[in-house]
Amino acid sequence: MKLLFNKEGNNNIIVKIQQGTVPIEFTYTEMIKQLIDNNVIDDTDFGNLSDDEQKNLKDMLNKISEIFNQDNEGEEENE
Repeated sequence: MKLLFNKEGNNNIIVKIQQGTVPIEFTYTEMIKQLIDNNVIDDTDFGNLSDDEQKNLKDMLNKISEIFNQDNEGEEENE
């Protein structure tokens, strides 16, 4: 999954998610769907975000990915 971040002039951060080769508006349902299919957040484009903003987003994305890893490990143990 590829996420694209961009900060507008009013400091709002816009997020898009790449579906195939096309960036679409970000939705949590699309993100969860892609994480269930393949728990990989790769090639994130942080656009014009500051280093602190990038660090915070990376930390958040790692925590989200860890949640899906825990869920997958639990399913494997039940099989």
